[in-house]
Amino acid sequence: MVAVVGLVAASCGGDDDSDSAGATTSVGSAAPDTTSEATEVEATTTEAEATTTEAAPDTTSETTEAAPSSSAAAGEFTADEIAQIDAAAMASLTNGTTGTIVSIVDPERGTFFKAYGTADEAGAPMLPDVHYRIGSVTKTFTADAVLRLVDQGLVALSDPIAMYVDDIPNGDVITIQDLLAMRSGLFDYASDPDFYAQYTADPALPWTTEDSLALVRAHAADATAPNTTTEYTNANFVLLGEVIERVTGQTVEDHLTQLIGELGLTNTSYPTGDTLPEPYATGYYSDGTTPPPYRDVTVQNPAVPGAAGAIISTVPDMTRYAIEMGTGAGLTPETFETRQTWTPFTTTGVRVQYGLGLTQLGDWIGHDGSMFGYSDMVFYLPSEQAAVVVMGNAADQVAVPSQALWGDVVKLLYPDSLTTW
Repeated sequence: MVAVVGLVAASCGGDDDSDSAGATTSVGSAAPDTTSEATEVEATTTEAEATTTEAAPDTTSETTEAAPSSSAAAGEFTADEIAQIDAAAMASLTNGTTGTIVSIVDPERGTFFKAYGTADEAGAPMLPDVHYRIGSVTKTFTADAVLRLVDQGLVALSDPIAMYVDDIPNGDVITIQDLLAMRSGLFDYASDPDFYAQYTADPALPWTTEDSLALVRAHAADATAPNTTTEYTNANFVLLGEVIERVTGQTVEDHLTQLIGELGLTNTSYPTGDTLPEPYATGYYSDGTTPPPYRDVTVQNPAVPGAAGAIISTVPDMTRYAIEMGTGAGLTPETFETRQTWTPFTTTGVRVQYGLGLTQLGDWIGHDGSMFGYSDMVFYLPSEQAAVVVMGNAADQVAVPSQALWGDVVKLLYPDSLTTW
């Protein structure tokens, strides 16, 4: 939930020769039809045999091969590229992460879609369509909903938040655009130490949006002048959820559910309860350094992240969404251009900037997400019309473990795309 892309130079998978047993895979030859539902094709690999499905979306042909790492057709992903992705993915299964999924859609190369490891410590299969919490990728949905209201003339980017929510520090000068652009200067309620201790102890703790806003108000002295620096603050998007409710008369859950339907994301939902739909990956709490055992934090109260991080999805849906998000689906060209008004998060290393509910990472645009038990990277490369999505099932809501694997894949396939300052 407190994710901010901190990828400065993700390490590439080195000479790790990790076995790819336990992987579920699909490698396809044709560019996908991004207007149709993401195709899910599965294969199960055991020590005794490996069944690999080679298929472009909407095809059903199957072939059996000796190992998944050799499942690319001529002109697609090479056997060496697949072997390196396999090695990097298997190497990422550490520090509590039992399973990960890599999805790549590229009009030139085709599709790559593969699950690694297991969905839990007990060894349940890591299916490619498992549900998981997308964390801060939710912010892109909230931003999309607000920007559509802008296109409809119901909200102006210049509106102060005080028009919609009372008693917010600097609320008379913080604009909707400041909130979308992470330039409000507001205190992030998720950084309150007492709250964080309670949330860490019990991710399903009773909580409401008003509780989050109460912490923002209580830390008025910690607020800084708006539109001066770009600082990641979950409170911005909780407030934008309030804007949606006041303008539309719908709950933010209902309004984003409607948007999800319009985007054709059939396995994506804004939850009202604290569990995940079946099938799901168990989420484990891990800060990347604490030794096992790793705590199961799958059950969480979605009201804590709210419009900043509550949505649940699958990698196939997020792959489709990466393309929609990266091409401005549903927005006017002018608004999508405004959405890409970037301000810097970093000044050295890989270029990381923030737009309006959108991250620019090198030449990629999208968002990362991290909450207790789950992290993901959902990004689109406009120059190649390519999407790369990675998820894993361990996190602590600050670190984004899937960043490193995503970086390995991107450096391998698109080595010039992580532009530096």
